[in-house]
Amino acid sequence: MAKPPQSTRTQPRETTSAPSRDLAALPERVRAMRELILEAVESGDIEDLRRPIERNETLPIFATGAERPRTFADVVGFLKAQSFDAQSRETLAIIAAIFDQAYAKITRGPVVTYEWPAFAARSMGEAGDEERREMWRCVRFADFASSSDKAPAIERIGIGADGTWHYFVANS
Repeated sequence: MAKPPQSTRTQPRETTSAPSRDLAALPERVRAMRELILEAVESGDIEDLRRPIERNETLPIFATGAERPRTFADVVGFLKAQSFDAQSRETLAIIAAIFDQAYAKITRGPVVTYEWPAFAARSMGEAGDEERREMWRCVRFADFASSSDKAPAIERIGIGADGTWHYFVANS
């Protein structure tokens, strides 16, 4: 039996920039989406997140697995259910805390994503005291109990260079 030919394809190399707080360095569409999300957060009403969510052609990723929302209509109910207080104050506070952090520019081949917080991919063990305090601001209350034997899941937000909101999920 002949061997299948070896693939000459290589995976796109991933690079991550140093953390940055320079919002002026962000592409205009990324800044605009970030501001739209923050306006919704500042309103205090989770329903106002529909505007930035529905600006996308596709639904941002809010969870993986069977429980994830599958339609734009399902998102707000899902976010309410994920929030400890069932009114989404926790979710809105976490989004505000995430955008209060430095971001990183992640490049995978031709795809560029801006991710907040920049430390989402790092472990708590690698962080100093100040950064560790900031990390805890980006953790859901429900994840505190489940993280006793491992590092907690840090929530993160990714926005593509074109202004598309790609995800709001915890690191795994």
